[in-house]
Amino acid sequence: MPTDNGKSGDMPGLLLFGAGGHARVVADAVLRAPLARAIFASDRNDAVCTGELLPGIPMVPVAKALLLGRFHLHVAIGDNASRERECRAFGSERMQSIHHPAAVVSPWAHIGAGSFIAANAIVAPGARLGRGVIVNHGAIVDHDVEIGDFAHIAPAAVLGGGSRIGRAVLVGSGAVVQPRLVVTADVIIGSGSVVCRQIDMPGTWVGVPARRIL
Repeated sequence: MPTDNGKSGDMPGLLLFGAGGHARVVADAVLRAPLARAIFASDRNDAVCTGELLPGIPMVPVAKALLLGRFHLHVAIGDNASRERECRAFGSERMQSIHHPAAVVSPWAHIGAGSFIAANAIVAPGARLGRGVIVNHGAIVDHDVEIGDFAHIAPAAVLGGGSRIGRAVLVGSGAVVQPRLVVTADVIIGSGSVVCRQIDMPGTWVGVPARRIL
């Protein structure tokens, strides 16, 4: 469903931009909380713009999609760099944030434009998500966490209270960032890793405790 931070206005349509697995996850969330407007999907690759993304959500070539009139837009791409590129290409004025009806999102959290919160994820009071953020299945964003634009918090990851996650960070599945720690921009935290101290250098960090390997 759209979040309270999304811009509803009078645009009757919703375009999901993307044709991969993450796009289907977002489509599933939309279909479970039906919107009273047309829903369709597109991609830069016209070859995949046939049939349906999920039943009830037709795929259309991007050139045709842009002729369909006024619509909200959600860039449903899991890769951080690709998601940022497309969000910038389309512009932020019609970006729609979406969360699955089985997510728990505090009304006292701020959800940035174009963000997605998947089923069973938790976003606690005081959390602040930037633009185009993904909080994936079962992830926990505790109180007063800040997440920068175009970051991706993978399934079952945990961000401790008061932690700060930089722009375009990927926190891998099951990883933990302990409370009040800072992770700088452009960091990858490997699946199952535990961040026990501040990360102030971009790169790939893995292990318990997490150490930089690349």
